Amino acid sequence: MKYFVLSAALALSACAASSSGWSAAAWNGLPDRTVAGGNYSFFAAPVEGQGFKLKFSVKTDGSFGVASAPTEDALLEAASAAAPEGCTLATLERTPDGGAVADYACD
Repeated sequence: MKYFVLSAALALSACAASSSGWSAAAWNGLPDRTVAGGNYSFFAAPVEGQGFKLKFSVKTDGSFGVASAPTEDALLEAASAAAPEGCTLATLERTPDGGAVADYACD
C-alpha cells in the first residue's frame, strides 16, 4: 500500500510539472470527437498549424443531408463544450460549409 501511495504521488507530481500549458504538438494530437450543440452533432477536429483552433463540421450518418445550417447559438454551445481543459473559447468564425472554426485561449 505504501508503494502504491508513493507511486501515485510521483505520477501526480509528474503531471503537474509537465502541464505548463498547451503546445502546438499537444493540440494537434487532440483526438477528433463528436460534440453536441443545439439539435446538431458536430465533428470537432484540430486545425493543424493554425494555433489553438478546432474545426466544427455538421455530422451526419451519410444517409441524409442537413436541411438548414446550424444556428450561431448551436455552434457557440458546441465550441464552448469542446474547449479542452485550461482553454476558453476566444472567437468563432463561420465557414462556407455551414460549420465553423473556433479559436481558443489556452494556459
